[in-house]
Amino acid sequence: AKFTEFPRNVTATEGQNVEMSCAFQSGSASVYLEIQWWFLRAAEDQEAGAEVTGTQVELVPERDLDSDGTKISTVKVQGNDISHKLQISKVRKKDEGLYECRVTDANYGDLQEYKAQAFLKVNANSHSRRMQAFEASPMWLQDTKPRKNISAAVPSSIHNSANQRVRATSSPEAAAKIPKQSPQSG
Repeated sequence: AKFTEFPRNVTATEGQNVEMSCAFQSGSASVYLEIQWWFLRAAEDQEAGAEVTGTQVELVPERDLDSDGTKISTVKVQGNDISHKLQISKVRKKDEGLYECRVTDANYGDLQEYKAQAFLKVNANSHSRRMQAFEASPMWLQDTKPRKNISAAVPSSIHNSANQRVRATSSPEAAAKIPKQSPQSG
């Protein structure tokens, strides 16, 4: 009995679709094979758990993994070949963590469990990319984008009248200020 396909570690960007494969073949004719996908724990939990619950972990060495784990899906077949793909659409940061493919090989009262694990790493998408772009060339971004948007969205007539309006409002002020200032300065 063996895994014919192991789940592989995946690095994805937020919003992508992710697939993990797991396939198993039992050596003898099994009564049934059951395959389950589990989400064991998030990456952050692992670090926090190790630091904070250092003493508690010893009290419940085995059990805490299962209580942490979340069963995602189960497939059961008769026969000695099974495969099941875990598909996560539009992954988010909170999907990051350890995934486990558990196979139960049932053979007339004899149950054997096999496990294979893979880690899903999720990179932040828009924020980090946008930040990198800004750091690399802020002038380029700030220059071209607004100009493009204005010329595309604003017809030239509106554009001109807006400019005239600005001129109209600013020139009386300028004219009014000059006489006031000149007596003071002189």
